[in-house]
Amino acid sequence: MITREYKSQIDSIWDAFWSAGLTSSIAVLEQMTYLFFIKMLDDSQLKREANAQVLNGTIKDPIFKKGELWQNPETKQKVPYENLR
Repeated sequence: MITREYKSQIDSIWDAFWSAGLTSSIAVLEQMTYLFFIKMLDDSQLKREANAQVLNGTIKDPIFKKGELWQNPETKQKVPYENLR
């Protein structure tokens, strides 16, 4: 059951997308799916970092590499991996 609190939170999310210019439900769904995917990647990296810290080791093949730059294939702009998190 949707309570008033949940409805208010959902409405505020829709308002944020609407004010950013996303008025299509499909576009909002695409953006939310992308955000959830990136969140899952970050959570995975955090878990791997925590395990490495407990075991006094390093992460093999990290998702977000420290000190390296990711290059956007469309704009060719380089961005530090830390900023992608």
